[in-house]
Amino acid sequence: MHVEPLEKLPRSVREFLSHYAMIVLSILTALALEQVALGFEHRHEGHRAKEEIDQEIASNRHAVEDSLKATHENAEAWSALLHQTVDEVRDGTSTNDTRVATMKAATRQFRDALPSLKTTAWDAAIADHSVNYIDHEVLTRYSELYASQRMFSQAMWDTLRDGGVHNMSDIALAVYVNKADATPMIATLNNRMLTIRIIESQLAQLDAGLKEAAGERSPASVEKAAPASAAAASAAVSASSH
Repeated sequence: MHVEPLEKLPRSVREFLSHYAMIVLSILTALALEQVALGFEHRHEGHRAKEEIDQEIASNRHAVEDSLKATHENAEAWSALLHQTVDEVRDGTSTNDTRVATMKAATRQFRDALPSLKTTAWDAAIADHSVNYIDHEVLTRYSELYASQRMFSQAMWDTLRDGGVHNMSDIALAVYVNKADATPMIATLNNRMLTIRIIESQLAQLDAGLKEAAGERSPASVEKAAPASAAAASAAVSASSH
């Protein structure tokens, strides 16, 4: 800020106050203009950050939808193997050769499709503080959504890691030794299918949350997603035990 010095000393208090008022007014005007400019800049930064985050959420939503579809198909494939084995055991046509053949087919079914959920736009907005210029209600919704993404991603990876290693080991062992007993085999196939059903349930809940964030679903429909998907897993237990 530049203030021109007085060319001569004021000759009266009135003249001094006049010059003083002009200086103060200039300073206040400059500060006000600066605040207006900052306000425009902050609104622009907030709008830019919101657009980038919305695009990232949309991209994650499509990734979850694709993974949910692939996971459902994978669950159906494992269900078919399980029910085929159960039916053969019940009608007495199950032999070691048919069971080993089924186990070999099962080795080709390990095709889990977990989504790669991005957080780049959200992390960048936090790093450059542009999240401070997003509406509080919208910001809260974003924060909850990204926290939910992290939680579900970790839960899904943990579920697949813990269940997948054991199932793959049991199936590979049966193939290696060319021997598959009926009961342990059914237990392994059922365990694997239930693991995928759990992943499907978690993906369904995450998909519902992403759609709610995009304004496509109501909070009530999000709460219904978990019981509906969990029912599929319960049905799998019943199918294998009857």
